[in-house]
Amino acid sequence: MAGNWGKLVPYWFLLFTIGFAWFVLAPLVPLLIKSMGVGEASILLLVSVYGYTMVVLGLLAGWISAKFTVKAALYTSAILSVIGLIGRGLFASNYAGFLVFQIIAAAAYPLAMAPVGAVADSLMKERAHSVVGISVGILFLGLGVGALLGPYVTSGFGLSGTLWTTAILAILAAIWIAFGINGYPTNYKGRSLHGVFKPGMIKNWWVAFAISSMAVMFGGIASTMLLHFNIANAIAIGGLLGGLAFIGSALGSIILPPIFEQYKRIREGLIITALLSLIFVMTLSYSIGFAPSIAVLVLAFFLFGFFGNAYYVMAMSTTTNYVSNPGQSGFATSMYSVIGNIGVAFVPVFLGPEFSVDATIAVIIVFVIEFIAFILSPMLKAKPDRTTTNRGRPRKRK
Repeated sequence: MAGNWGKLVPYWFLLFTIGFAWFVLAPLVPLLIKSMGVGEASILLLVSVYGYTMVVLGLLAGWISAKFTVKAALYTSAILSVIGLIGRGLFASNYAGFLVFQIIAAAAYPLAMAPVGAVADSLMKERAHSVVGISVGILFLGLGVGALLGPYVTSGFGLSGTLWTTAILAILAAIWIAFGINGYPTNYKGRSLHGVFKPGMIKNWWVAFAISSMAVMFGGIASTMLLHFNIANAIAIGGLLGGLAFIGSALGSIILPPIFEQYKRIREGLIITALLSLIFVMTLSYSIGFAPSIAVLVLAFFLFGFFGNAYYVMAMSTTTNYVSNPGQSGFATSMYSVIGNIGVAFVPVFLGPEFSVDATIAVIIVFVIEFIAFILSPMLKAKPDRTTTNRGRPRKRK
């Protein structure tokens, strides 16, 4: 098993480069507006494209990992990332060309992330929560590092230099993937996906919907709400809060699931992280809606990210407990990711503006969504109940 941890490193580096390339654009929105001569909404679409591709291609990514092995999905992801990010560098001043290649680059995200269950279940079935947690955490680490370092890289190398930096990282990731995942199992190739969906998964899907939508919504409205309350340096502070949320998400995903798994306390871990997520999202919601305190918001953004994303990844990995082989596990986590990104696509758009119109209604809605996620936590399937092994042979009963 120790050797399998090393096999995961090329995969994790690919996820980091995807996250970095995605959110390095976030703090550069004003520069992109000036460079391309388009409005803010058009540039924000470039940032949002990654989330939309998960909704559109997430199930396809899971299907590829099941029918053609996870290696096929990762090879395709790495190639698309390289093509898309090189194209971004070539079309830094042309919006139409940039958008086309941004879509190509974004398609790498679902192909790499959606089948994470297959990666975990095929290489480290007994440590699936740890693998899923670390994998999602490293993606979020890439998001946070991209958001925090983007302005500094641009100040040294310019906008074009920043875009080409992401392309170089993608090339390195592709080379590593090409030679580094040869040992990934292929014995589940061509597995049937019949019966993958189980009604119990809907409980997990609500967690995906609740946590991911709130994380994106509060990151998106932070600066706007601080301006609403006439807080000095609102835009800079809003960027800091978003960065802290991503860093908290990365650390929570990497640290907490392995601890709960090591001590065989997954169910307790689900309940604890769900409760703390509820506490800190409500602290965040009330503060940003009624009485913004920078100190409270800094703490709440970080801790909601820390506990919320730990809950998110453990709920994701428990979806694999409903299926019987690694190929189906990838499709199970793909469905989970798709639902989470549907929440990202709709909740921030409709609920976010409500905070500046009627904060009371907005806070109540947040509470209802997150409280349901909390009461579902002890009901999630914390242990697998499989009657077959990964190769389809009956288990020997003791």
